[in-house]
Amino acid sequence: MDDQLLTFVTVVEKKSFSLAARELHVTQPAVTSQIRNLEKYYGVKLLNRDTKFVEVTPAGKVLYDYAKQIITLYQQAQLTLKELGGILRGRLCIGATYTIAEIILPHLIGLFKTDFPDVDVVISVGNREEVYRCLLEGKCDLILVAGDCENRNITCEKWLIDNLVLIVNPEHPWAKRGCISLTELFEERFIMREAGSSLRQYWEKALKDAGLDPDKLNVFIEFSSHTAIKKWVELNFGVSVLSEWVVAQEVKFGLLAKVEIKGLSLSRNINLVYPRYGAHPLTKEFLKFCRRNKDRLSAVLEY
Repeated sequence: MDDQLLTFVTVVEKKSFSLAARELHVTQPAVTSQIRNLEKYYGVKLLNRDTKFVEVTPAGKVLYDYAKQIITLYQQAQLTLKELGGILRGRLCIGATYTIAEIILPHLIGLFKTDFPDVDVVISVGNREEVYRCLLEGKCDLILVAGDCENRNITCEKWLIDNLVLIVNPEHPWAKRGCISLTELFEERFIMREAGSSLRQYWEKALKDAGLDPDKLNVFIEFSSHTAIKKWVELNFGVSVLSEWVVAQEVKFGLLAKVEIKGLSLSRNINLVYPRYGAHPLTKEFLKFCRRNKDRLSAVLEY
């Protein structure tokens, strides 16, 4: 594959010569030289460099689309030939929200690397909005998120089921009862994940679907860290809602207690999300692995 095409694609996606050079592990002058050679060869301007960020010209957009197809075909050829030799190699970038990155990915990637030790896996972690942007901008090959999505350019495939649970301090009155009504939720202080997180979005949607106004909840404090939320609830500063997987150990050892909420369903899908067209060959292999090992992973998570 022509290194100049790879350099050009990287500059377009990074919108920066310096970032592209860092990504490709070459000098910035080398990147500049390769782009100039391409423009000289095709006799058209491919990139505008007059603004803060590099912008692709109409001619550059045409070349970019073809170059992406060429790179995908090249990668497919590599993968097919390596499969014939019994070896799968390459670099796979996976995006995931915090809950999934903390709880699911260590087990999933551990299993995957056992079967495919020569594949380099890079993890990009963020909230739901951030990892979706990562996928749409081509920075991730696929992402793992909770909740459905609507975008004609991507496929959202249901994979695992995650249950959210209300957690309290073991000495809290709700812990002794084990079950509360919907209206009682407004009597306590909540320690919640930050706005924009998939968990927060799903929780608020569940309340709205039940006819409640989530804005009327007494949200005492917000954290992006599950560990911080669990510690604050453990110290009885308030209550929270987290994935059942996240709190399994604390509930098992009596540090936290789960409480049922009458009339509220808090089961959500964990989805595999990937480009509808032109998915990286390694992405397809990883998706096959996830499907094959769905039950195996669920058993590990239910420790």
